[in-house]
Amino acid sequence: MKNILLASAGALALCAALSTSAMAEVAGTLSGSYAGDTNGDSGDLWSIDGSLTGLFAPSWGAEVTAGYHNLSDGSTGISSSSDNLDIWNVGGSLFWNNVQGRLAATVNYYSASVGPIDLNTTSYGIGGEFYAAPNLTFAVKGGGQTESASALGVSGDDTGGYAGGMAQWYVMPNLSLSGAVDYTGIAGEHTWAETFKGEWLFSETLPVSIYGGYEHAEATVNGFGGGTSTSGDLFFVGVKLYMNGSGDGTLVDRQRNGSLGYIAQTPVLGLSAN
Repeated sequence: MKNILLASAGALALCAALSTSAMAEVAGTLSGSYAGDTNGDSGDLWSIDGSLTGLFAPSWGAEVTAGYHNLSDGSTGISSSSDNLDIWNVGGSLFWNNVQGRLAATVNYYSASVGPIDLNTTSYGIGGEFYAAPNLTFAVKGGGQTESASALGVSGDDTGGYAGGMAQWYVMPNLSLSGAVDYTGIAGEHTWAETFKGEWLFSETLPVSIYGGYEHAEATVNGFGGGTSTSGDLFFVGVKLYMNGSGDGTLVDRQRNGSLGYIAQTPVLGLSAN
């Protein structure tokens, strides 16, 4: 169930501060989240995520991300910190900004380790979001992935790709509901993940939101003699701080003029990031 629980590991994350003199209209996010498996495996995933985003020209901007995530799986008897799965990520995007949406080219790197096993994933792709209405956003993304694994002196590489789409509806300016479908195929494994998420910004002056949702994922591994399948379900909850400068701002304004969010995130080990 480790692969299923990785669904809430976000691609967003905490990074070093950049001077506003070097980049105009800088915005940031900082969040913490928890995800728990509902299939009886007693897995727990804790994450710290953040981003820093800014425009260096009227229509062009850049974003950097980084983060840390810790997964413990009670079904395997993990109890010591050395046996937990630690995941680090760092990434960057170059994007084009328009009143009708944004387009981004993104590279993300994830590093996971547990005991003698090290797993590294590099993803590279493009994503775009379209503001179909003041309260409606559509997003798509896709690209390639390279996965490297090593254990006990043996290592190997595999390549694959990912694709996804999302629709987000702002029920009110400070309340959004979204649904996303993500696919990843790599190393003979094909994974589908469906995610439903709600987010509420309860203060425009002190812009802190709470979010939560549900995700279902199914993975199929093709091998000699046929394929095997597994599935999992999880619920996640988190708190996010938006740093879009001084002054009031709604959730829709802070998301459309801040972090790239979904279009700059890539699936981790075949699963979506929240």
